Amino acid sequence: MPAIAASLEDNAQNMAASDKLSPESKIAISVLFASTFTVILNEMLMGVALPTVMSDLGITASTGQWLTTAYMLTMAVVIPATGFLTERYSMRTVYTLAMALFAFGTLIAIIAPGFEVLLIARIIQAVGTAIATPLAFTAVTALVPPSRAGRMMALLTVSVSTAPAFGPAMAGAILSVAGWRWLFVFILPIAVISLAVGNMMIRVPSTPRKTKVDGLSVLLSAIGFASLVYGLASFGEVSGGHTIVSPWTALAVGVIVVALFVARQLFLQKSDRALLDMRPFAVRSFAVPALLAVFFMTAATGMMTLMPVILQASYALTPLQTGLFMLPGGLTITVISVIVGRVYDRLGARPLMVAGALFDAAGLWFLSTLAPGTPIWLLLATYMFIIVGQAFLWTPTYAASLGALSKHLLPHGSAIMNTIQQLSGAAGIAIAFSIMTATSAALISRGEEVQPAMAQGAQQSHLVAFGMVVLGLVVALMMPKTKADGTALVQVH
Repeated sequence: MPAIAASLEDNAQNMAASDKLSPESKIAISVLFASTFTVILNEMLMGVALPTVMSDLGITASTGQWLTTAYMLTMAVVIPATGFLTERYSMRTVYTLAMALFAFGTLIAIIAPGFEVLLIARIIQAVGTAIATPLAFTAVTALVPPSRAGRMMALLTVSVSTAPAFGPAMAGAILSVAGWRWLFVFILPIAVISLAVGNMMIRVPSTPRKTKVDGLSVLLSAIGFASLVYGLASFGEVSGGHTIVSPWTALAVGVIVVALFVARQLFLQKSDRALLDMRPFAVRSFAVPALLAVFFMTAATGMMTLMPVILQASYALTPLQTGLFMLPGGLTITVISVIVGRVYDRLGARPLMVAGALFDAAGLWFLSTLAPGTPIWLLLATYMFIIVGQAFLWTPTYAASLGALSKHLLPHGSAIMNTIQQLSGAAGIAIAFSIMTATSAALISRGEEVQPAMAQGAQQSHLVAFGMVVLGLVVALMMPKTKADGTALVQVH
């Protein structure tokens, strides 16, 4: 095993001179792909299982929703610190910690006797997920030569973007034959194998810096990002009276505290002591994809989350049928992303970003025009068209942004992109459901039937998502040109 580790380290150090990956590097990258898909898939399973969990544990909806809300809050708190962790410790150590926590949380979830223990298990899982996801992007970018960055990043973004599509179908299939605990039974062996293999094979050359964590930064990060996610996630619960704190109050606190957090990081980064370094935003080839991600991820998450509700409320599909409807989307993202990765290595990010935004915007606009009672095959075709646009956006967004950064800023850039994904996801869900709820409530008050009213509310949500992607298209046009291998012309070191 020491010989394998030495071989992997030598391979990583000489990667710039060779486009070939050693067998050890391929195994390490495969493990990163598998673990990323697993932790994100786990995040998506609970949404489908929540009604079953509520019934089995005898809890209300307002209590049960904390199994998902607490997960999101924990992710928002932990992700900003992953850049510091990756600089402070070796990637192998950080990966082992992440997957050990995730596996431990999964085991606790399997044997949880009640809601309180299950909630603790979900929080432990979320800590592992929050560390593992940005770490995967950092490690793959460090291991892969620039000329193959698009192809490798495409495969990694497949792990991130297909899990939401596979999750409902998988959860529906398992719940149709077994209890909710079997969702975690299914996840545990994959997590344990990923932990064992990753601990042996992940060797990314690095020089850990013996810096102390800034306690004030940790406090500001925890309060600020948790407040933002809580405020966004709780908008949908206002009408049911389930919120502990007003969403507007939480958002106001979050904005103020995050601003203080950013100011603190700008001060600390002068001496390289920042918990989350802000200098990636000074690189245009990072800043433009990051801003694009805000728009398209907000629209994508809103649409993906709203679609199962429409299918079950307006088309009376079962959870399993809903999952099967969305399953082709995951397969499409997989195929298209592989193609996009190869094209990215030749053309760079800008053409793919523009094409993806055009596809996405056109699909969302058409979706906003579909009247209640539209044949389900047409709804599926439109959904698949939007998925193609998203597949064109995922890979260049991550590959271009992280590929533009120096080795020192790479972990922080990965943490920033994953924080954006969490905040955009929470915002997308809040915006989509708030618009649908407000529109449908107004129509119902005028005598409209519930199902047509919800369908028209969904139309308005999709129209707003269309507007967001149009803004993303404008941002994509600002993307600087890149080399043929997809790397940025200008890098900050």
